[in-house]
Amino acid sequence: MRFSLLVAVAVSSSTMVAQSQAQEYLHYQGAWSGSFLFFVTQQDTGAQGPPEVFAGTLQIEFDGAVRGAVPEAACTLTGSSMDYITPANASIDLVARGCRDARFNGHFVGKLINNPVLKYASIRLSSMRSLDTGTAQISAIIRR
Repeated sequence: MRFSLLVAVAVSSSTMVAQSQAQEYLHYQGAWSGSFLFFVTQQDTGAQGPPEVFAGTLQIEFDGAVRGAVPEAACTLTGSSMDYITPANASIDLVARGCRDARFNGHFVGKLINNPVLKYASIRLSSMRSLDTGTAQISAIIRR
């Protein structure tokens, strides 16, 4: 009897933890970290040069304010967000500043799409300015 009770408590506790973790992914606000991919695309030929991957962080406040940093790329990110279709996903509008590669300085827009089942979100941002060499893009896979 005692063993059954312990097993039931352990199963209940692990179920509550899993539900709590899944709940974190039902909204986009909060602290995120992960790998940020910086690349430039050209409509006709695809990627221009090798993409670069850097560790970064993103903080999205409940008022929609966005702050982030990608230290190895020397980039800071600031902007705003709002719900996209559901409270789990967001439209993001931000400015990247101080980036070592100047092609990534400027205004970006895109989406954050949450995957609560697999416990991650993906971001895809495109530069709002046209470059002679193509369009600068920043993508990321981020987790809580």
